[in-house]
Amino acid sequence: MTALRIALIIGIVIAGSVLTILNAQEEVAVVRVFWQNYYHVPLAVVMLYAYALGLLTVGIFAAISEIKLRREIRREKKEKEALMEELQALRNLPLGE
Repeated sequence: MTALRIALIIGIVIAGSVLTILNAQEEVAVVRVFWQNYYHVPLAVVMLYAYALGLLTVGIFAAISEIKLRREIRREKKEKEALMEELQALRNLPLGE
């Protein structure tokens, strides 16, 4: 799984580099970001910022999911410990008639 992940990352980096090189001379006439206008911006810069914004967005959602999962694991561990203590207490009870 790790090798596949590394290969995928390398593939994305190579594809991004090729796209950047192919579009290095291209310019975008106007880029509107909220209330700001930017004129004659290289297309590679626009692509880089779009990619970074995508990474940031995915990272935020992944972090939220990770926090929820860790909280769930912590709760399950506490429940497991309580059940193990109860089981141990039941095992220590004397046998009745």
